[in-house]
Formats: sequence, C-alpha cells, structure tokens
Amino acid sequence: MVRETLEPGAKPTKAQIAEIRTAAIKPIHYTDDAPCLTDSELAEFKKINAENRRKVNCTLRLSRASLDWWKSLGDGYTAAMSRMLEEAQNYPELIKKII
Repeated sequence: MVRETLEPGAKPTKAQIAEIRTAAIKPIHYTDDAPCLTDSELAEFKKINAENRRKVNCTLRLSRASLDWWKSLGDGYTAAMSRMLEEAQNYPELIKKII
C-alpha cells in the first residue's frame, strides 16, 4: 500500500493520476478486515455519515487579524474552522484555559 498526502489546494501529479486510474480498473479483493458490504449495510453507513456531516449556520465574531489569517488558507477555510472547533472539544483543559 502506498500513502501520499496532498497539501490543500495542491494538484496531483501525472504519475499520481496514472496510479489512480490503474488502481480503478483492478479487481477489489475483500478480506475479513474489509468485507464486502450488503446494500443495507452501505445505506446505514451513508445515513450515519450524513448525520455527522449535517451543519448549521451560526454567526461568529472574530478579530480582523484572525479572520484574515483563516481566509489566507484559501477555499474551504470555514470547513477548517469547523473541524478545529470540533477537535477542540477533545481538550477540556484548553477550553478551561481560554474561558
């Protein structure tokens, strides 16, 4: 298995695109660790995934410098902000420090 990470906004190389196309035509080999899922199992997975991704709009007051920094990340900066806030929930000591 080969794992590569693209930086946000980076485009895959021609070699990476060729590798993806080659992998797309290879047969899928299921194992005990990665079994073939039934249609009902796949439907349940989609349902769970959709529930976790449901977003609501909110208004947030930020300093100009903070907003400019987030915007400098480019497209998807609001999604990055959302993930950062969600991750912060795992660090109660950080929340206590900030509040």
